[in-house]
Amino acid sequence: MPPEYAVHGSFSIKSDVFSFGVVVLEIISGRKNRGFSDPLHHLNLLGHVSFEVYMFLYHVTHYW
Repeated sequence: MPPEYAVHGSFSIKSDVFSFGVVVLEIISGRKNRGFSDPLHHLNLLGHVSFEVYMFLYHVTHYW
């Protein structure tokens, strides 16, 4: 569910972009956002990807 819809109850172009991003992540990972959970971090698919990207960028910027 896009954040704008959850907070304000309205859809926008941002909602479409958010939804498209979720679908892309589901295709790439082979998992659905709704049923995914990371037992180590208690995150859903979006949180897990955000964490992994953050860690990747952290290592790239601090160790290279």
